Amino acid sequence: MNKKIYDQNNENFMNKAYPMRYPTRAAIDSLAKRFDLPNTVNMQDWEYEVADPNRIDDFINAYISNQLNEDEKFVLMETILQSFEESTKNLTSDQQWKSTLQLLENNLALHATTICYWALDEELLELCWKITPYLREIRIRNHLKTIE
Repeated sequence: MNKKIYDQNNENFMNKAYPMRYPTRAAIDSLAKRFDLPNTVNMQDWEYEVADPNRIDDFINAYISNQLNEDEKFVLMETILQSFEESTKNLTSDQQWKSTLQLLENNLALHATTICYWALDEELLELCWKITPYLREIRIRNHLKTIE
């Protein structure tokens, strides 16, 4: 659901507000099985704990395979982003990273929560994750906001 709302800071445009989205147990269980990843009850933030820069190809290929439902894609994108965050890749020139950013832009309704989370709007970029500037650009360009 996409609702346009009034932006109190700027009368000239409307934010695109999307409801918050969260990982589901079913999506985590499915992805853990698909990728043979650990999945125990004491894992908090599973989607970040299982991130692996060496498996970015596998994760992206699964994402674009049309074999995942929206909940699985949502959780997997979080894992992909964390994997890039942990990688030593030069994101400015990395083609996989550019493709991932395009996947986010093409699926704003699905990933608005993710984009807004990683954008860290209230923080100085020097204090943020290395992927934050890219996600912040997407958030600003698309006027994204999440609502409870």
